[in-house]
Amino acid sequence: MKIIQADCLEWMRKQPDNSVDLVIGSPPYAEKGLRYKGNRKVISTDEWVDWMLEVTKEAVRISSGWVLWVVNGSVKNGQYLPACEGLVWEWYKQGGESERSCIWHKNSLPSNRAWFINDWEFVLAFKKPNTRPLFNWKSVALPPKRDSTLAFSHRDSRGIRMSTKKSLPNKLARPRDVIRVTVGGGHMGHKLAHENEAPFPLKLAKHFVKVCSNPGDLVLDPFVGSGTTLHACNETERKGIGIDVRKSQVHLSKKRLKDVNMRKC
Repeated sequence: MKIIQADCLEWMRKQPDNSVDLVIGSPPYAEKGLRYKGNRKVISTDEWVDWMLEVTKEAVRISSGWVLWVVNGSVKNGQYLPACEGLVWEWYKQGGESERSCIWHKNSLPSNRAWFINDWEFVLAFKKPNTRPLFNWKSVALPPKRDSTLAFSHRDSRGIRMSTKKSLPNKLARPRDVIRVTVGGGHMGHKLAHENEAPFPLKLAKHFVKVCSNPGDLVLDPFVGSGTTLHACNETERKGIGIDVRKSQVHLSKKRLKDVNMRKC
């Protein structure tokens, strides 16, 4: 595992095309800059979209597979600000390709806002045009909950009701695009994760690392934070590179990986 203190955009611009197999990370959220220690600048939604568009371009260029961002929009003065949707839209307008976003379903704290409590975040998925990146769905698949041989009906593109013949029994069900992972209460994967301002759980990182890469592949996290992605790589026999602009987070990731390796001995 390699952990580097650097601006991720500057670092990626120096890397050759297709030099990593997967990019996955959780960038700082729009309008949330003040919550990150040592960062007094709040990135507006417009600025965030522009910045993340450049980050995504470079990440897609150097990745031979997927680029995945675990991220959420923001609410400011009661107004929802569509940073995530804005990034996908700008990417599309410039000819980029993406896959339907996945949803990370989590458990959130109570809220007094006059609207439903937000219990999920996006996992945005980007790729090179006209490519079919690795999708090793069997690595996380579970047995079907229902009899897979039962016939069912659906409508075709013309809206006509069709009847589907019974199929052969399936031992595994293809995973859905809603990934349910609990946060907090010891569920983050390591005690040091809580020293980061906005960690995501180890189980979520492992889910996508296993599906979107193979053992031995090189995985990059441009926003390494507390080292969750590298921890997932360690447990799934991948190689990892973590980038963070803050020295404190580089130190935190190294401390976590050292502890993880000591526990494996």
